[in-house]
Amino acid sequence: MIIKFVAIFTFALITGYVFNIVHIPLPWTLGPLMATVTWILLFKQTVYCPKLLRNLGLAVLGYVMGSPFTPEIGLKVVGQLPLMLFATLTTVALCLFTGYATGKYSGVGLANSLIGSIPGGLSQMSVICEETKGTSAAVVTLMQTIRVVTVVLTIPFLTLHGLANSFHEVNRQAATFHLSDIPRFALFLAANICLIAFHKRFKLPSPYLIGPVIGTAIIALNGISAPTLPAEVIAISQIFISIRMGKAACSTNISNWRKIVWVNFTSVAFVIFCLLGASYLFSQLTPITIATAFISMSPGGVSEMGLTAMMIDADLPTVVAFQLFRMLFVLIVAIPAMRWWLSRNIDQLP
Repeated sequence: MIIKFVAIFTFALITGYVFNIVHIPLPWTLGPLMATVTWILLFKQTVYCPKLLRNLGLAVLGYVMGSPFTPEIGLKVVGQLPLMLFATLTTVALCLFTGYATGKYSGVGLANSLIGSIPGGLSQMSVICEETKGTSAAVVTLMQTIRVVTVVLTIPFLTLHGLANSFHEVNRQAATFHLSDIPRFALFLAANICLIAFHKRFKLPSPYLIGPVIGTAIIALNGISAPTLPAEVIAISQIFISIRMGKAACSTNISNWRKIVWVNFTSVAFVIFCLLGASYLFSQLTPITIATAFISMSPGGVSEMGLTAMMIDADLPTVVAFQLFRMLFVLIVAIPAMRWWLSRNIDQLP
């Protein structure tokens, strides 16, 4: 197993480095992701990457994303709560509309298409479908993977080459970690461990990502600045996450997967196009820039959209806050409501 991990990690590291030197957006996310898919589908090799490493990678990114939440930024975010709700409802409504169309034209069934299209996180939706009558974990995982991969491949490109004036690699922003930073870092580490344990104890979503985001933000909001992590730590964290994502993308075995992929990709592209127009309206009616609005409303993950925001110096706290608000809304409000509706109508659904 160790040899398999070293092999895929080395290949992912080399691919990420190549993506980095040719200035492809999110090189340490897209490079390892493409490397993993190639490793499995083209080279016919198996991938081994312990879940613990993925969780550590998520915790590092959660820390990075929670660190900008200064007291001034916190007040700014609170004032945007109505916008967050409106943006969330817009994104969820578009995804459910395209989910209905996907179910009709791909033949996967309405229950699968709705849960497979809603932007609540790949792992969370895969688990939820296992607890919902009339759904297939394989189909939902495939649809959620297509959504995540499509967003990761298109949103950074559109943002960096169409909406942003300039961009830089995320890890170049990281300063040197000094020994004098250890006491402050220990404080953040202890808080994040406690928040992760709290999330796991009460089975809250994405404990290894959201826990550190909230834990770091709470301390930063009290005026204690978070030490900046070394560039290499941030890059390696992205590699761990991307290897697991690529492995999940190749783990399903569905007979009509080609039709599902094509229809779902088209529906996700339609959502992205609509959100681009909605982001323009946001930028005209609010102080939020179109790039920040577009990343904030995009149906991707907190980590991927946060990394994109950091690359173009978008308003990172706003992006993270919007993405977290949508994830919590989906998991606390939308999913329970959808499961209740499905349970009452499952026998009449196509």
